[in-house]
Amino acid sequence: MNLLMIICPEERRHQITALLEKRGIHSFTEFPQVMGSGISGKHLGSHVWPGKSTLVFTVVPDEVKAELVAELKNCQTNLFPGEGMKAFVLPVEEEF
Repeated sequence: MNLLMIICPEERRHQITALLEKRGIHSFTEFPQVMGSGISGKHLGSHVWPGKSTLVFTVVPDEVKAELVAELKNCQTNLFPGEGMKAFVLPVEEEF
């Protein structure tokens, strides 16, 4: 199993959760309105640095990971300039 940590523009969170559900992943945790700085710039929710991100965590089986990562990469290529999205895949040793 793998933990996917997806950071996406706040406005794209429904697109990401719909993509998860399309793959049969109905369990996820969402942290709305996270702020930070990255390759696409600062997103601090202020007038100077507008925009916020959403952080989505989910655990997926090994057999779903490759297809889901490919779809997330496709979403990443369709972002507008100034939007950024990152996804991290971490192995899960145990679930209880």
